[in-house]
Amino acid sequence: MSERFIRIHKKFHLDELKTHLMTYGALSGTCANCKEMDLRIDALQCPGCKTDFKYIAFQNVRDHMPKMQKISHERPNIVFVDYDDFKRLEGEEKAKGILG
Repeated sequence: MSERFIRIHKKFHLDELKTHLMTYGALSGTCANCKEMDLRIDALQCPGCKTDFKYIAFQNVRDHMPKMQKISHERPNIVFVDYDDFKRLEGEEKAKGILG
């Protein structure tokens, strides 16, 4: 039986996640902590704020499945995060800050 990716839901503190998250678009990544842009997918830490990347969220998972396979092999401790979930929760937190 072959290994495959499957989504698993786990509770996280958004601050912890955001501090160590790289979001990755079509061609490059962005540090969710300090918003440093144009990061390579193989970056272990942000050149701006020096945070270690423990999590990666791809804006389009289907386009990046080969990269996910390679990263999971090279960095088995990395956790892949659903980008839409992250953005939704980040938006909820911002709304609470404005309204609360």
